Amino acid sequence: MLPTTLTLLLITSLTTALVLPRAGGPAYTPIPTTCSVPNPLPPMAPGVPATNFSTNGLAPSPSFRVAHLIYQFYLPSPDSTDSTNIAERWEGCLEQCNGLSGCVAAFMADGMRTPKGWYGTNGGVESRGCLMFNGTLAEGDFVTRENVRRATAGNIVCPE
Repeated sequence: MLPTTLTLLLITSLTTALVLPRAGGPAYTPIPTTCSVPNPLPPMAPGVPATNFSTNGLAPSPSFRVAHLIYQFYLPSPDSTDSTNIAERWEGCLEQCNGLSGCVAAFMADGMRTPKGWYGTNGGVESRGCLMFNGTLAEGDFVTRENVRRATAGNIVCPE
């Protein structure tokens, strides 16, 4: 009887532990086909709309970041050498935003600098950054930033 009771207690405690939240970033949640992801970056020139990974020198303004940044991650610069890889990373950035409660917009670019205190560092390391926001990005929310390259942004818009 005692071995059976102990076995049941062990199984119960293991299954209970498995449903606890895990550490790490937001879950990857694919964007539904009924949703759209318009790019809010300003035009590159009059009549020339911004396209994914073609905009250089722009990033969300400090005031927008302070008001709306809810999650961010950075990848080492060697990750930023492959143009196919940035498209895959952008899809992941958007899917993580979609999986994060309240996230409605994301921005990704190469040349972003890690913030001070990032994982105990002094910050300032040039990286590929993915920033996630609880506010919708608009053309006026971007400012000039040297060294920022191949930027893209998107607002996740789904029918209600």
